[in-house]
Amino acid sequence: MVKETEKGQVSGTAASFAHVWQSERLVFRAIEDDNEDKTFLWKHIDNDPVIATLGFGRLCAPSTKSSLAQSVNSNSILRVCFCLKPAAEDAAAAADQRLAPIGILNMWPKYHAHNRGGEISVSVSAPFRGKGYGGEAINWALDWGFQRGNLHCISLAAFDFNPGALALYRKLGFVEEGRNRDAVYFERKWHDIILFSILEGEWEQLRALGKDGGSR
Repeated sequence: MVKETEKGQVSGTAASFAHVWQSERLVFRAIEDDNEDKTFLWKHIDNDPVIATLGFGRLCAPSTKSSLAQSVNSNSILRVCFCLKPAAEDAAAAADQRLAPIGILNMWPKYHAHNRGGEISVSVSAPFRGKGYGGEAINWALDWGFQRGNLHCISLAAFDFNPGALALYRKLGFVEEGRNRDAVYFERKWHDIILFSILEGEWEQLRALGKDGGSR
């Protein structure tokens, strides 16, 4: 049942959805199929050599707007960009404006949908790296995937020459489950892809939740 408080705030079951598209510092929204969002993706994601090599292992070459490798994926479970949350005093003014993205997050089904597995990737544009936004976005995606997406396992991967990503994923609770050996060629050397995952029960322990979703 949805109830309304004296101040007009929603309480009860609906209250848990009031901020579902937000984390502590970020707002998540759909990636629009328009020039504004496509330009961001082309300029700050697809044509960023750091993302191309450390994030996707692609050949480090310029990308055209027409390719936009990460902008369209019809098989995605979730495809969003994330933006900085406006300050409280600016929230009302920003309510009717599209917030500028600082990164993107994709989640794809792993194997087949009935297996309830998802695989995620996160990319943060250069001016906003090193501030914890990538980890915050991944944490939000874990909560969304297990609470809203009915997933049982969420996976991601990192190259062994990206120690920052490896440390972050372990810090967030991901478990190393294996590696693809000599799978990526980088700077005249062969490198492994490290595979990580987190299971629904492990996420529940991290969030101190019971099976019914309530706190223990």
